[in-house]
Amino acid sequence: MTVSARTRWPAGEVAGTLLAAGVATLGAVLVLGGQKPAFLIAAPIGVIGMVAAARRPVVTLAIMVVVEVTNASGVLAPRTGLPLFMASGFLGVVAIALALRDPALRARLNGWTVFCAGLVVLFLMTQAVAVVGSVDKTTSIGSLRRIAIDLTFALIVLMLIQISGRPWTVAAAIVIPFTVLSLLTLVDQYAFGGTASFGGFSTVTEASGVGITTLRFGGPLPDSNFWGRHLIMGLPLAAALLTRALRSDRRLVAVGWAATIFAQLAGIYLTQSRGTFVSAGLAMVVWFVASGRSLRRRGLLMLPVAVLLLAVPGVGNRLVGTVEDLLHGQATVAVDPSVLGRLAAQQEAGMMFEERPYFGFGPGTFPGQVVNFAGRVPLAVREPTDAPHNLYLEFGAESGILGLVGWSVMILGFICVPILAIIVAPRSRDRVLAAAALAAVIGWSVSSIGLHLAYLRTLGVALALAGALAPMWPPPAAALRTLRHGVAVWAAAVGIGLATMWLFVLGCSSAGVTASQRMTLVPVGQVNGWYAYAMDIRSRIEMLPTVALLMDDEKSPVRITADPVRGLLTFTVSADNATQARDQLQVAAANGDTLLRSAIGYQQYSLETVDSMQIEPTNLHARAVPFIGGAIGAGTALVSGLLLTRVLARQREESAPVKVAVPQGVS
Repeated sequence: MTVSARTRWPAGEVAGTLLAAGVATLGAVLVLGGQKPAFLIAAPIGVIGMVAAARRPVVTLAIMVVVEVTNASGVLAPRTGLPLFMASGFLGVVAIALALRDPALRARLNGWTVFCAGLVVLFLMTQAVAVVGSVDKTTSIGSLRRIAIDLTFALIVLMLIQISGRPWTVAAAIVIPFTVLSLLTLVDQYAFGGTASFGGFSTVTEASGVGITTLRFGGPLPDSNFWGRHLIMGLPLAAALLTRALRSDRRLVAVGWAATIFAQLAGIYLTQSRGTFVSAGLAMVVWFVASGRSLRRRGLLMLPVAVLLLAVPGVGNRLVGTVEDLLHGQATVAVDPSVLGRLAAQQEAGMMFEERPYFGFGPGTFPGQVVNFAGRVPLAVREPTDAPHNLYLEFGAESGILGLVGWSVMILGFICVPILAIIVAPRSRDRVLAAAALAAVIGWSVSSIGLHLAYLRTLGVALALAGALAPMWPPPAAALRTLRHGVAVWAAAVGIGLATMWLFVLGCSSAGVTASQRMTLVPVGQVNGWYAYAMDIRSRIEMLPTVALLMDDEKSPVRITADPVRGLLTFTVSADNATQARDQLQVAAANGDTLLRSAIGYQQYSLETVDSMQIEPTNLHARAVPFIGGAIGAGTALVSGLLLTRVLARQREESAPVKVAVPQGVS
């Protein structure tokens, strides 16, 4: 329920406010002197404004959310020196302290506040345990401190939403800034060609990509992928605001919220982030499913529009290209370098997890361990990244199974809160907002499969919104029972989907072996100055990939991949048995040597083996089989979940006691 909250301004506190303004002015004089007179004037005005805002929790809430989602502290603080994040956080603490003096406002903090705080504390405890065995305690303590500050910020926002009773204001405070920033990137792209940064709020990132059709904009962030992860959360919230306006018959307002959806879609497109495209679509699917039957039908009607979006240049073609890159599975110049770098980083994180699976290497230690693992993973890149590019592998590498469990419990706990709110009040006008908060958290989590932990406070705003939409405390026993049944049903549905995928892949596979032989190029001739130059094949990064293309025979089942970083050529083949695989590799190596000499001459290079042939058992199937199986499994899980949910609902209706109306006067 939406209820405004405002604390009174006692006459005795006016003097205190004026005193604080005077102290701020004196501090500005001592620090700045007369160099910046504007700050001397702004200091007392700012203090008075902060006190006034703190007495209106909804104003404080809006300020904190806007400052965070626009990354104003990150953009403006380096230029102005103003600690905006610290100021907004302090403002939130003051607002809560003032509000708690009012018994009515204090009563709005309930068991759900404790529940959400408990989830946060549980996660922080798992990180604290991981710090104990960290390989770099200083780095880990710093990482834990930053995470604790960010999650404390989220709890402050949660309490302000509960005190003010204005969750829709939070949704608007997220959507409107995202819309404005998206429009800035749109204007920057098509009016200024990416040269106008608008004070740092329309950043053109340095990262490029294969198949991009525009500049890649990061909005107020230096990386377009993380900006896309932000916009994923804004899209379902804008849809909820549009639905609310339509249901209240405010057509002009509805037009405005519809415009915010299109603006954010444009912002998502200008990120040119494939993970953002997929995660945004999934977030909207979750919102339609969770918003009720009528909106689910509208979502089905909009499927053709979603399919048409795949035809937009830079969307469908890049997604298809990514699938093709992933199907290669080995180092090759044909793969998008950004995909190759991420896969290598994820392999490094996976190897770290294998070595220390329970408690990890310590929070924040991945960058320092790259030098120890970059040369040991199958994929090698010339410049390894210092981020794992996968949130879950990051927690696995840095805090092990314990950290993964802590993060999962926290996120799933916040996800269950809006689900429970929908169960308790399925016809509530706030249902679409609860569905949007649910979709925002899920979309962010899915997007994090390709991104590491960063800008946690923005996720914290979405978590706070999800927690603030909780039903009454304590929740009804029937609702908790329904939630448990729902979790069991969908867990069973996921199990059915995984089993279906496994059976499909198994049915399309046959037993066989995969053999590989690593080789390199060795100069032919006398050892002299030219020999040293010719031997340096790693510095000329184009050479080995070119040689691999020369030797690769399309008629042969053997594939040749180049690793210019390590200076290796890997011959790989899959066959029914080891003898057949070995013979095919030997034939391919001999044929490759012949093709090489016919192309560059006999006195240039020869192929030399690096180590012994590696033969491993495997299941032979087409490269597309796992992807097709995954799609079939996901579809099976979705259909199974919906059918099981409907069957259980009918059983509850049939088992419910029938109420018989007794006529008056009959005893």
